[in-house]
Amino acid sequence: MRLAELSERARVPRSTIKFYIREGLLSAGAAHARNQASYGTQHLERLELIRALREVAGLPLEVVARVTAELDRGWQGDPIGEALLAMYALPAPAAGEAPEQRRLAKEVRAFLRALPWTTDDDRHYFADEIAGALLQVRRYLYPDYPVANLASYAEIAWLLSEAEFELAPGGARVPLRARGDDLAEPTRRAILASVLFEHIFAALRRCANSMRSIRVASGVRVPPARVTRATRRPAARRKRVKP
Repeated sequence: MRLAELSERARVPRSTIKFYIREGLLSAGAAHARNQASYGTQHLERLELIRALREVAGLPLEVVARVTAELDRGWQGDPIGEALLAMYALPAPAAGEAPEQRRLAKEVRAFLRALPWTTDDDRHYFADEIAGALLQVRRYLYPDYPVANLASYAEIAWLLSEAEFELAPGGARVPLRARGDDLAEPTRRAILASVLFEHIFAALRRCANSMRSIRVASGVRVPPARVTRATRRPAARRKRVKP
């Protein structure tokens, strides 16, 4: 396709596409005549990834450039991890909290390392983020909250990850020898799933806590958390709980 068609299909101005090419975020098209080049589906998928990172994930251009650089490394890089680390980067802890958070982060890393699904790359454990939140839990909710209690959250997180990756067309498998261009679309889907389904899960969690509090306060039976599909009643038959 020509530049005009690529611009229309990707919904990205031609001037922006040229800028991405100059900055190395997008490879140049195949030259076939003077001042003319053709572009393929890999350019379209790369542009869709960049749009997702900019418009949905809200990443600045310098971070997008790091993600695309990782993408160009193929399986030697980690574009998904690079994007997620940037998206969820935390501000530095207050001076008085820094030593305590470092100690807690070390404990969190040991906990994560013992999980059956983590790898040796603890850079992507998000241990600092977990430790920062856990520090606030201990300060404002439960002073003696143990790191080991995160096991149930870790189990749910892995189940959610499995469900999100299985939604990908053809599954989440990508050929081991895939090039960077082959990874653009799986990368886009994985990052968007992390962002968008996180919003959905957070809303469902708030809904669950609200419904549980209503049931507890009303003295109404609280159903078990693990309910099989076979025993789940149709929504139309459920009785409305009066507050």
